Amino acid sequence: MTVDGNPGYRVPKTAGEKYVGRRRYLLLILLLALASRAVLLSIAWRSDSAALTPDSAGYLTAAASLSTSGTFQRDGRPEIFRTPGYPLFLAACGVTGPLGYGIAQIVQVLFDVLLVYLTYRLAARLINPTAALLAAALQAVSVPAMLASVHILSDGLFSLIITATVVMLVRHLREKKWWLLVASAVLSAGAAYVRPVGFIVVPIVALVLLGAKRLFSAVSYLLVFAVLAAPWFARNQRVAGYAGFSSFADYNLLYSEAADVRANIAGTSVERARQELHEIYEKRLQLSQTEPGSAEAIRLQGRIGREILRANPVTWAFVHLKTSGASLLPASTGILEMYGVTSGGRGALSVLHTRGPLAAAKYYFDSNPSAIVLILPEALMLIAKYLACLVFVLLYPLCFRKLGWDSNGLAIVLLTTAAFVVVAGPAATPRFRVPVEPLLNIAAAAGAILLTQYKQIRSASVRPSQASVAVI
Repeated sequence: MTVDGNPGYRVPKTAGEKYVGRRRYLLLILLLALASRAVLLSIAWRSDSAALTPDSAGYLTAAASLSTSGTFQRDGRPEIFRTPGYPLFLAACGVTGPLGYGIAQIVQVLFDVLLVYLTYRLAARLINPTAALLAAALQAVSVPAMLASVHILSDGLFSLIITATVVMLVRHLREKKWWLLVASAVLSAGAAYVRPVGFIVVPIVALVLLGAKRLFSAVSYLLVFAVLAAPWFARNQRVAGYAGFSSFADYNLLYSEAADVRANIAGTSVERARQELHEIYEKRLQLSQTEPGSAEAIRLQGRIGREILRANPVTWAFVHLKTSGASLLPASTGILEMYGVTSGGRGALSVLHTRGPLAAAKYYFDSNPSAIVLILPEALMLIAKYLACLVFVLLYPLCFRKLGWDSNGLAIVLLTTAAFVVVAGPAATPRFRVPVEPLLNIAAAAGAILLTQYKQIRSASVRPSQASVAVI
């Protein structure tokens, strides 16, 4: 549109026109998310095993137990390694029916598209609509998120619940409504039932609430969460004599954390160290005349693991932090494996821990070196995304002084992302960042806004409303 015959002048868009434009962009992003996941699902359906990983069997067994007998068992024993959240989801999707886990995959794909929308809504609340569109676009093309939507694993469902928890908490901090706090506590408990690592969200939420001077809210949140989590502690104690939420913690201490520490000290492979620890464990079981698979046997795993970690605290800290970085690596190898271009499960993770990423890449692509080119697009996108996240962290104070962004909400984003990345340790793979992929994308979008508008933001004349110019 021109004014007074001047072709160089355009009438600024009204707020309504901008809103319609944003809705159009968001719809395109959601369609992109749905289409990409549908294509990946069609690939997964070509093979009975393409959507399965070694961890899938445990979930399917527990789901079958729930569906057929109404119990939560594995091999005739009460299941205490897996928690019931994801098996319940599989059972509700009719995993034992004629379509198997196909319905669960379809629901997961739809949930993952919903997660893209939640990413948009959360970023719009914390930053602005422009950043929200960028964050949603990054989530739509996230490779680990796409894989999680078709794999029979708890990652996608867990990520949706974690993001919804943050959304409810951010709304509570702004609107001060009681039901939002209760909803965030219920969702936090639900996340823990899907994956026990969800417990790390609890201290983060409490810390943010206390930092916002909401003591009553923090206590209320902790009480609601405790009431909802307590029944599973009681169930495990009653049916198995195990005083814990999940036996995964004990298993991980021995066969993951302690094994990597032992391998680092001895200069051997992780597989060799794991085998040596298993032999020590078996001998101690025999000496103590403890029944294998019992609660006491499981507790013994944790005790042996803690003994090694306490004897080597510095090595443990170094190994844990170093190996946690594996969660930030490209996940495109998962798609290549679904296509049959490469194959996993050959010990590449062990090579990564002992010899580094370059050696691991050479080992993994040894049979098909040219396939490494196929992961370059994701690798380049990740480099750009992580650099944008770094900009956000470095320029974090400007977000509030100059732009008026939500300080408490962005603190939750940073703390939750850091916690999930660091907690992974030797077990880390790219799928371990799926729970915080939406938060990483929001941080990257914030960094992009700060980077592209740094000079204007530094100017004293900049007001929060001026920072929402388009960057995409």
